[in-house]
Amino acid sequence: MKRVLFLTPLVLAGMAGCAPAPNQIQAGQWELVTEVLSLSVPGATPDQQRQITQQVGQRQSPPPQCISDQEARTLVETIRRAPPNCRVTDEVYAGGVMRTHLSCPGQAPGQPGITLSLEGRFTSTTFNATITEEGPNPAGANQGPMRREQRIRARRIGDCPAEAAMPAMPAAPPAPTAPNQSTPARPAAPGNSL
Repeated sequence: MKRVLFLTPLVLAGMAGCAPAPNQIQAGQWELVTEVLSLSVPGATPDQQRQITQQVGQRQSPPPQCISDQEARTLVETIRRAPPNCRVTDEVYAGGVMRTHLSCPGQAPGQPGITLSLEGRFTSTTFNATITEEGPNPAGANQGPMRREQRIRARRIGDCPAEAAMPAMPAAPPAPTAPNQSTPARPAAPGNSL
């Protein structure tokens, strides 16, 4: 089945970058789980319908993501940066409520556009939202739009891991010796065993 890319990655990227203020989430390491609640593709072939059925109820959990303080401070600005030609309406990110509606025109004349609605709640360490998307149908424009609803849950699981330590400097080479003289064995510097 031809996959249609909706705008969910845009929303997830925006949601991932948040900070600790009354209307923001905290920087740190975040775990994200998405679950497809429903998927409708009118006119899908039996094989496509089988693939659609397999996607419903499926959960995806990418590796935890570290969100920097800078990314955390710019959540709302990131979300508000809609793709070119798209329009954001009914936007609320306050008091623990997040809600936005996004609409984008079709990529070609006569092609249906994409609409996306996000509604949910958040705290400084969690967010839960439902995203409803409607867009072009891979089975054909005369079949009606494709619709998908999914749930997104995320929680802060701690601070970001410390950055990888700088590699240790190599031990100084032994001092040159005269021919036929033995050099006593010298232990390697800590962390520099060969």
